[in-house]
Amino acid sequence: MIKCKDFMAGTTITINMETETLNKLRILALAEKQKKGFLGKVISEATKEYLKEKEQEEIRKRMLKRLEKGYNMGKILIKHRDELYDRR
Repeated sequence: MIKCKDFMAGTTITINMETETLNKLRILALAEKQKKGFLGKVISEATKEYLKEKEQEEIRKRMLKRLEKGYNMGKILIKHRDELYDRR
């Protein structure tokens, strides 16, 4: 379940997270002497990275479909490579 509340700087959400993961993040925040908002920043960065990966995956799929489809480049009338460069 996600609850949202709008603020000027962003949106506040409530998430369920494994206790072990949350504790590791809190320890990291203490080690880096981070203050309020550290967990939100970490989650926000991870979400952005995840979305970026998904976008790249979609782009990759579209490009592969284009390659599989191929393009009609016309009929090539050259039988030997030297004909391209006029090397006779």
